[in-house]
Amino acid sequence: MRTTGAVQRWGWRRRLPGWGASCLLAVLLAWLVFPFYWMLDTALRPQTDLFTTTVRLVPERIVLDNFVNVLHQATFTQTFINSLVVSSLTAVWTTIICTLLAYSLSRFQYRGRATVVRALLLAQMLPSVLLVIPLFVVFAQLHLLNTYAGLTLAFATFAIPFAALMLRAYFSTLPPELEEAALTDGCTRLRALVSITLPLSLPGIVAVALFGFVLAWNDFLYALVLTRDTSAMTVAVQLYLYASSQFGTDWSLIIAGACLMTIPVVALFVVLQSFLIEGLTVGGVKG
Repeated sequence: MRTTGAVQRWGWRRRLPGWGASCLLAVLLAWLVFPFYWMLDTALRPQTDLFTTTVRLVPERIVLDNFVNVLHQATFTQTFINSLVVSSLTAVWTTIICTLLAYSLSRFQYRGRATVVRALLLAQMLPSVLLVIPLFVVFAQLHLLNTYAGLTLAFATFAIPFAALMLRAYFSTLPPELEEAALTDGCTRLRALVSITLPLSLPGIVAVALFGFVLAWNDFLYALVLTRDTSAMTVAVQLYLYASSQFGTDWSLIIAGACLMTIPVVALFVVLQSFLIEGLTVGGVKG
């Protein structure tokens, strides 16, 4: 009996650290998720229930009027479309450029290769706010202000250094013998890249595309500086203009718009989470 009791106590001691870690993770998860829950809860409340002295974690009455009102705002729908277009273009251009750059850095030996890697690392150390004024001056001379092309170029400029290094690390995990066998069979270098390397590196490419999309979607500073009206303005800037309106702030409208703004990013993460995790972990370990 004493032996059985000692074994049970030892079993409890072994399971206790696991339970403690689980409880800690649950607390951290609740801490991270609660702001999003509170935002959705507020968006589903009537406007008359936004400012009350009684705290309720669950609304007494759920309405969709706030979402209907924000969708009826022509400026919101236009800027939402602008964000989708600019973010998609940024993801496409970032993926294309980073794929070719990362493949070159991982497969070829040439003079200046190490310098390019150091330049990419150095670009990560510079704060993005440092380049706001220079980019504004250059884009003004090139007539790229308030255009999709200007925003895409600005966002891709900041997405490419990190994404190229991450994809370079992923390419380095693939055995070059597969490409050498294809070259022996008569494939060109480009054909071997498209037919063999790219399908095998799909998780890393998806991670790069998602990184470029999210960076452009969440950006506020450059979208504010480089746009002037709703023809190219992003939804993040439009929500800021709603909040700073001199005619009064409609918080229900802003919060409902913020909820709608999170949908594309959340949907992409849910659909592509397996590719994203593999792409980041493999590239991070190798890099």
